[in-house]
Amino acid sequence: MLHLNRVWTRRDFLKLASRAGLLSAFPTLASAAAALESETVCISILHTTDLHGHILPTADYDGNPDYGGLARCAAQIRRWRRQNSNSILIDVGDVYQGTDVSLRNKGELMIDLFNHLRYDAWIVGNHEFDWGIETFLNALQRSTMPVLAANTLLNGKPAGASSESEHPLAKIQPLIIREIAGIKLAVIGVTTPGMPFWLGSEFTRGIEFQNPVEPVRRAIARAKDEGADAIVLSGHMGLKMRTGGDDFANTVMALTGHTHQAIPSRLTNGALFTQADHFGIHVGRVDLLFDRNSKKLLHRAAICELMDNRFHPDHVIVSRAKSQLAESDAALSSPVGELAETLRGRSRPGMPSDVERLVGAAISEALAERNVQVDGVMHGAFDDSAGLIAAPKTLNDIWNLIPYENYIVTAQLSPEEIKTVMEEVFTSHEKRNLLGFEVKTQGRGDDCRIVSMTLADGRPLDRNKKYDIAFNSFDSRSGGHHFMKLRALLERPEANYALHPVQTRDALIDYFQRHKVVHRLAAEIPVEIAA
Repeated sequence: MLHLNRVWTRRDFLKLASRAGLLSAFPTLASAAAALESETVCISILHTTDLHGHILPTADYDGNPDYGGLARCAAQIRRWRRQNSNSILIDVGDVYQGTDVSLRNKGELMIDLFNHLRYDAWIVGNHEFDWGIETFLNALQRSTMPVLAANTLLNGKPAGASSESEHPLAKIQPLIIREIAGIKLAVIGVTTPGMPFWLGSEFTRGIEFQNPVEPVRRAIARAKDEGADAIVLSGHMGLKMRTGGDDFANTVMALTGHTHQAIPSRLTNGALFTQADHFGIHVGRVDLLFDRNSKKLLHRAAICELMDNRFHPDHVIVSRAKSQLAESDAALSSPVGELAETLRGRSRPGMPSDVERLVGAAISEALAERNVQVDGVMHGAFDDSAGLIAAPKTLNDIWNLIPYENYIVTAQLSPEEIKTVMEEVFTSHEKRNLLGFEVKTQGRGDDCRIVSMTLADGRPLDRNKKYDIAFNSFDSRSGGHHFMKLRALLERPEANYALHPVQTRDALIDYFQRHKVVHRLAAEIPVEIAA
């Protein structure tokens, strides 16, 4: 999150600190600045990221309950502001997508809460576009704060260059500069350049996403021209620590967000990184200690505070969201049908899980109701370590199974093309399978190959025929750069690519409501609905 080069030497700093005792005697840099009031000033950068519409406490990825939520973060933010009035507050993206309550109001509630908390800015995240460009434009219009994305072209012009001040995209800026206690602090915001590999162009109409390196350099030059004493880089991308390095969507080492990891403090090449996890499970604070006279940075420190049950949700935030949260809770608890048998989630290449078969059947039936017949469905489970327990099912169960909104797309592929796609999928280590076909493989990992492929009933494939296959929209765009061969095949006119106005989650809800009682499915997915 931080890349600050204007730092005093160790000798300069120790000379200053020694005049009022060692810095370690103070619990925070803000308290040190208070003790050295005439000589130093501390600016606190408070930050959240990847809230995904979570207002109240939720569970973490391991299923542990009662963590996070914006309301808890707000309580700590107010506490930190009382400790140090010299502070700014930013969010690093993926603000509203991810909860039923947020979907119901198309993200308006989250933006209203940001306005109430007086955020100084928020950075554009990739999931801001999941509900279409109109939802994003409305979020821009509703925001009383700037929205940052230096590496975007907006209707062909760099962020901040548009003269159409009334257009919502004019709200997007490359940076903000705040003067706090005589110190000019610049915050440059960027978003992941990977957007085209997750979403079709219709979802981001009018916006292009560039590699951030050159736009960041231009923004840094502008910040310096405007007299910034320190520059903060804040981006919806991040360190891919779990894989040992950054991927195509995380190309700037001085930027954080997007990876849903808690990185309290890390120094790399002289830059301080910090990231506040996801869902508000952590809220972050960076303290910057400056010499008041020279305006040079003396010291920097970063923490991420775990938002567990030690923190009571902020009552104002809860009150403002109360009626909409109650409406969502009632909807989520409503029954959708009954699952007669427990379904396993774990799969292997060529061996779809029970959950994958269920999702495939739901997609197939949803398309059949729209007079679109498919021969197969490629899909996976969001969390293949979790199954689906036999019991009456509610809307909340379906949300837990499918947390993201993905539309259904169809395309026509030859048997050889299907084989190419599925071998790419199997060697990518991304868990997907092909429903409606019988696929046999040999080898594992990068050496996994398809040795035979037939229709589910055993009939051989016609090498001269094109087969209709359904995908979700995320995978069709490469699933985040994993399925580039699939993307290239679907972009050809002869693939007859079509986006259908139905989402995977809705297809599964309709499937339960239609069948009332759902049983474990056999290998073949249904592709027609009886009259």
